[in-house]
Amino acid sequence: MAKNIFTSVFIDTTLKNLRRIVSSFSSNSGSVSVVSPIRIESQLSLWKKTIPNVSPYYAVKCNPEPLVLQTLIKNEVNFDCASLREVKEVISCGHPYDQLPPDILYAHPMKSHKDIHSLGQMNIKTTVVDSLEECEKLTEAKWSGSAFIRLAVDDKDSKMPFSSKFGATEKELIEIAKYSNIPITGVSFHVGSGCENPLQYKKAIKFASGTGFDILRNYFHLPKVVDIGGGFSSDPVFFKNTMKSIKNELDEIPRNRTIIAEPGRFIAQPSQDLFVKVIAKKPGKDGGWRYVVDESLYGYFSCIPFDHQKPAWFRVPESEYDKGRDVNYSIIFGRTCDSLDVIAKGLMEDLEVGDWLYFPLMGAYTSATASEFNGFPKPEVKKDEGLLPTTDDAWSMVKEFHRVNSTLQYSNTLVPIL
Repeated sequence: MAKNIFTSVFIDTTLKNLRRIVSSFSSNSGSVSVVSPIRIESQLSLWKKTIPNVSPYYAVKCNPEPLVLQTLIKNEVNFDCASLREVKEVISCGHPYDQLPPDILYAHPMKSHKDIHSLGQMNIKTTVVDSLEECEKLTEAKWSGSAFIRLAVDDKDSKMPFSSKFGATEKELIEIAKYSNIPITGVSFHVGSGCENPLQYKKAIKFASGTGFDILRNYFHLPKVVDIGGGFSSDPVFFKNTMKSIKNELDEIPRNRTIIAEPGRFIAQPSQDLFVKVIAKKPGKDGGWRYVVDESLYGYFSCIPFDHQKPAWFRVPESEYDKGRDVNYSIIFGRTCDSLDVIAKGLMEDLEVGDWLYFPLMGAYTSATASEFNGFPKPEVKKDEGLLPTTDDAWSMVKEFHRVNSTLQYSNTLVPIL
């Protein structure tokens, strides 16, 4: 099955490159994550070409791998941080001597007093609020900077909506604008992670740059920034179509305002591909096979329950003469002792112990949410030397995989709270 998928959308060079990557791994390796600075820079180029008037502030929570952060700093990208640790991770990467340090927006609307004091010591000047209580907390802590106000917007068509936890309503916005002693210098929103409906962006942009700004100015605040949040797909085709559909709304924002965004998935998802070895197999109870791979739902595959991802995989052929194998109803388990550690089940190509499986586009909410439960370490991280397929080609592979394997079931057990 995997070989047929490869040959239908790909070329022999790709298979050769994947074999070269696998051959470079240590014989003791069981799972390896390969980071691609080339893909990161390609996504940044796509962003600048598609929405050049929107400055990206990378959402560190999506993937804080040092090589990812270093590549972004080198390309003069700013950062959206939501914890002191994330701020320290960005600062620890340093910056080229001929560049200014990156700007850091502390975008968490709910902070502890300790966080507020530490941010002041780190010279972070802008944070986010979504309640009058948070403004009062900043005042008590003698916050010397400013804040953006995060608005509650429609996010029902996103994989992971946030409005049940974050965002001020119009009524709450008026209250904050009226009583806050903290200067409100911008308006932000987030339509939810993995947004699949451009209309959500349209409505949110109009509300933020129109009603939001008008209310703040009525109470003598001087907002200058529109922060359109994140949720952008990393699929180049989908991203370009989405941005094309909201171009009018972005163009209607007055030119004397600064537009920023907080892309995480858009940059992070193509930044890493995962290679995982099959380490065990035995017959299934009702036919087929039960496989165990050297990663788990508690590791990089935490993206399945937490982010509702459906990773695609391809067996890396041992040689150009490798033939396709039979297909059976089987289950792929993770390596932990938890019987619920199920990655996927359904009709799939037969596997053998020692096979390497290639999972493209595994950079978003994978390493960031991975644990070392059961004593199993996180995958080794290596830098791509230009052998991974391009983002466009990787997306073509993933789409073809799901077209052919539409009946596969994943362990998407966590339902978002709406």
